[in-house]
Amino acid sequence: VAAWEAEKPHGGGALKRVGSVRTPHFDESRTREEFRVIKRHLVSHMASPPPQADRDTRAILITSASPREGKTTVTLGLAMSFMFEQDARVVLIDADMRSPELSRRMGLSGEIGLLDFLENDHVEARDIVYPTSVKGIFAVPSGLPRVTAPELIASKRMKLLLDTLFQGMGNGVVIVDSGSILSCSEVISLASHAGQILFVAAKGQTKRADVDEGLGRLHRQAGPIDGTRVSMVFNKTGRSQSPVRYSKKA
Repeated sequence: VAAWEAEKPHGGGALKRVGSVRTPHFDESRTREEFRVIKRHLVSHMASPPPQADRDTRAILITSASPREGKTTVTLGLAMSFMFEQDARVVLIDADMRSPELSRRMGLSGEIGLLDFLENDHVEARDIVYPTSVKGIFAVPSGLPRVTAPELIASKRMKLLLDTLFQGMGNGVVIVDSGSILSCSEVISLASHAGQILFVAAKGQTKRADVDEGLGRLHRQAGPIDGTRVSMVFNKTGRSQSPVRYSKKA
């Protein structure tokens, strides 16, 4: 059992609040299967990481070109899909500092979280990891907002947190719900730690020029990126099509 998962009184003896996990319409078999397709793609890279890979393929970053393209929905759906894996353990990190939607959906807004750990050496990883309503899924909320968020995420303590979470995790994954690449400078810092990146694009909303610019920025500043590391997820498609699909980025 990972050290951060051990039971410990929090906040002077008060127990941590338990967050919740809700995935819209996840009971629909079609949606489950689409997330399974994405999951199997990710799992295949975990089983056979690229030669000389310097990033842990269990670290998955969810980003997009612009806001409101469905990153958080993809994050939650993917987490639920991973729970069908035997002995799976998933940690969700809300690193979208401009719009911490994941923290809000999980009922953890205002709780001590990521930024508090990054700023304060006395805060331990297990202080910010919250159990959720789904066994095996844990959440790290964004924490209290700070103007120094980009610098904190770029600090060495971000890597320390990921290394700590991976200790004893086995086949578990860490999924980071980040901001949008064109509006949040900290996404590049997060991408430098991610072994795999899902780039979400919304049908009828995302502009091709924004996708190209976002992928180009990732490649230049946190690359190289190719089909072994970055995949596109097409979201908000019509009912006659798959609701969530992925494609490799050549």
